[in-house]
Amino acid sequence: MKKKNIFQDQSQEILNLFEDANDRTKVMCIPMDYAKKDHLVMFCNGNGKIIRKPFSIKNSLKGKNYLTDQVRKSCRHHGINLKHTFFGGEDCGSYADNFITTLRSENWLVAGVNARDAKTYRDNMQASTDLLDLSGICKMLLNCKGNCSPAQSGIYLNLRLLVRQRRQFVKMRTEVKNRIYALVDRIFPGFLDEKKSGILSFSKASLFLMEDRFSVHQILRRQRHVLIKLLYRFGLHHPEKSADKLLHHASHVLRPSKNNIVTLQISLTREIGLFKCLQENIKYLENSIAQNLAQTQGAFLTSIKGIGIILAAGVSAEIGDPDKQKSLSNLISYAGIIPRIKQTGGTQGKVQVKKVGKRCNRILKDYVVQSACHIGKHGPEDLMMDHKKREAQGQHADFGTARRYLRMAMCLMQTSQTYLPEMLRNKNIDKSQRAEYYLETWSTLYKKWSQTKALKIVFAKNNPLGQWSNMIQEVYGIKFKI
Repeated sequence: MKKKNIFQDQSQEILNLFEDANDRTKVMCIPMDYAKKDHLVMFCNGNGKIIRKPFSIKNSLKGKNYLTDQVRKSCRHHGINLKHTFFGGEDCGSYADNFITTLRSENWLVAGVNARDAKTYRDNMQASTDLLDLSGICKMLLNCKGNCSPAQSGIYLNLRLLVRQRRQFVKMRTEVKNRIYALVDRIFPGFLDEKKSGILSFSKASLFLMEDRFSVHQILRRQRHVLIKLLYRFGLHHPEKSADKLLHHASHVLRPSKNNIVTLQISLTREIGLFKCLQENIKYLENSIAQNLAQTQGAFLTSIKGIGIILAAGVSAEIGDPDKQKSLSNLISYAGIIPRIKQTGGTQGKVQVKKVGKRCNRILKDYVVQSACHIGKHGPEDLMMDHKKREAQGQHADFGTARRYLRMAMCLMQTSQTYLPEMLRNKNIDKSQRAEYYLETWSTLYKKWSQTKALKIVFAKNNPLGQWSNMIQEVYGIKFKI
């Protein structure tokens, strides 16, 4: 039976450093309490003995150079090898990112610790000072608790920044939409209801009409044939019916007061301009996200039916490099999709299943649960059936499917394979059946990626999906159509 280490949350990099040193007194731990202007730093050995009392350094290149110079001098004085030196501090805001990145670029080991966990290691739980915080950070680091391989590095950092920026823009767009609804309810009630007006809300035709001096009176003044021509120009399938429906609705609604119609129109015009600007920026970000996703293992997630580029990018950006992640159970807990369990009273004690914890990566949780919901509606047949089965049994189907999706996602990214249904995973299956399925998978992938400007990048020979397509064509003797 394979033995397990009870310290599963310890950093493997820090553990290896201590093992390599073979003597805790020959290890230097440098805890840092980050701040916007000045960081507080302390030197101590692996046993916690203070080598140099806390001192302040500037959050600048000069401060970084001074710190590394002092580290070298202290290591020389105490006979400590530089490779047995590591830094650490609480996960903080953007103000310290460049400082940490510069240290890592010079091959220093820098760990990040959770601020909430570091608080439990402080000597005084009632007070909070820089010195107390520093001691808590130091104790965590000496217990080998820290993240030295963060998800936010390299291409995954770029992807995470883009995904989170788009997420903020989408939130802002929703706020603008709500304000537009409020204004239109006064200027032209019911216009944004397609069943009443015959025009899809926030479509090109809808935005064009609302953009300039929009009101019930203005719509009624338009001639029918001019309105039909305008709707046809914006791609409506039945512009005559839509024009008649719109004019009929305009003649039967309450009209706003003429005293404030101009003010409402000015407000609406500005909101429409802001909405279109956000739309344009979101579209640009989506293309950039696709180009970055194409260069990561997360591109394989788009081979699952129901999972688009944005959902795949959101999950892979928050997970980071799949080869540097902890166990799947930790990842599921990190995503906040597993219920809390409490059991006491010995082996006969009853197990209490409680609600999921609030402490998690809420962005990852959002994308994973959205993905599970999409899989339940549009995914592969076996996964849809599993989702329906969970619902019928009274389970939280989205959470259950999300846990299964995370297991699949990690497997696909780590093995560089597209999704394969369970019936085709059998080694004795006919080769022609897999070849036929791969042709269908190629068609799905090509359709998804052709909607972005990353089509040439995603199937490039040096990128994951490009390497996969070349391998499949060679092994199965098939030709993917481009």
